[in-house]
Amino acid sequence: MTCAHCGKPLTYNELGLNKKYNGAKDGALCLGCLAQKLDVPQERLLEKIAEFLRAGCLLFVENS
Repeated sequence: MTCAHCGKPLTYNELGLNKKYNGAKDGALCLGCLAQKLDVPQERLLEKIAEFLRAGCLLFVENS
């Protein structure tokens, strides 16, 4: 699967972020495009992935 905006291949964790924050409205976005859409730094999205991993969310995996 690729980013609906820039065409970059998506990782498993990027797909998980899209399920959490983007729904299926605009298609899945890569980390950079999702950060831009949500108006947050990419680093914040990476922190959220780590938080979801610690919480045991199955939408995310280590080192994706």
